[in-house]
Amino acid sequence: MVDLNQKEILELQEKLILIYKFINQERMYEKFFFEGYDIKRSFKGKNELINKLLEMKDSEEFLETCVIELEELKTGEALEISFRDILDEQEFEGLYVKYELKNPDDVDKLDISKLLNFI
Repeated sequence: MVDLNQKEILELQEKLILIYKFINQERMYEKFFFEGYDIKRSFKGKNELINKLLEMKDSEEFLETCVIELEELKTGEALEISFRDILDEQEFEGLYVKYELKNPDDVDKLDISKLLNFI
């Protein structure tokens, strides 16, 4: 069972969205510049979770599911909402400021380990 309060649920959701955005950009970069080559860029960050997500083949789908489930936890009911709808509601510049990130590459600074320990 989840023991997160509404503030922690929102924080976890926002951080997962930022991680999703970073991973999505990395995948698009790889596809654009390295498609057809057996080259993998390595994330030089210290965040093990992000490194593992970058290695996962379906990490974007996994993160989408997590974000939708967190949205349902926020409202307390099952919703018919798409991941795109949730993303469209986000003010990314505000999230970067809130979590003191200068750009998407700073996603390594996001610490979600404390929040994940409750789940």
